[in-house]
Amino acid sequence: MNTRTPHQTPPDPQGSPRHAEGARGADRDRSTDGGRSTDGGRGTHGARQGQLPPAAGIVPPDPPPEPSAPPRPLPALRKDDPSTAPATAVDLLFGDVHVALDADRGVLTVTGDEVPTVSLVRAEGTDVDEAVPLGTRSAAALTLTVDGETARLAPARGRFLRRSYRVDVECAGVRYRLTPDSMEESTLFKDGIAIGELSSTGDGRVSATWPEDRPAGSEVLPRDAAVGYALAAAFGTGGQPFWVTAVAFVGELLP
Repeated sequence: MNTRTPHQTPPDPQGSPRHAEGARGADRDRSTDGGRSTDGGRGTHGARQGQLPPAAGIVPPDPPPEPSAPPRPLPALRKDDPSTAPATAVDLLFGDVHVALDADRGVLTVTGDEVPTVSLVRAEGTDVDEAVPLGTRSAAALTLTVDGETARLAPARGRFLRRSYRVDVECAGVRYRLTPDSMEESTLFKDGIAIGELSSTGDGRVSATWPEDRPAGSEVLPRDAAVGYALAAAFGTGGQPFWVTAVAFVGELLP
């Protein structure tokens, strides 16, 4: 028995309508599926659907930077900052007297509606003494101007005795001296006559009293008051008695 099967011609893969249509469908699937492989993974380019992959050798642009946070506002200056807001003293004789002390720059200004302008300026580069409101007791480092006129200033060095904290001024032929007379207050002398008591906290705040029982001929003039306010604010007022300073000094020497 002849078991040989008859010869059959294999179908042409390019000529089969069903195969050609299936191939075109597979191409469409690959183009719309972003080049995914048959195992469900991403293709070699990793392009999204509907997006062409970048050409070879071209780096895609970086995404736009995120907007930066707005700058923080600077802290507002305090109203009680003596460098920006003068301290105002209500004087019984001369009304409001404004004292502006800028310890950092070494500038002191006294102004008012009924008193002349007085200014004390510390020279740049001066060694600052923190114990002095204006930063120094050196006459060579300070310039005093009273109503536009330069005055002679001579502060004492400030050591153990109260009188070592005195400050002398000569202006327009008048001699002033401010010297401590208690722990907190200092007396203002005009040509050797006491005309007022002043006290200062060291931050530009000054209070003054002008006694009514002054000797005859010792009238307090606006210039006198302005000089007194300036000296009290610049160098402070009051002073410890000698024995208190001596005890403290000896205590530092003991082991």
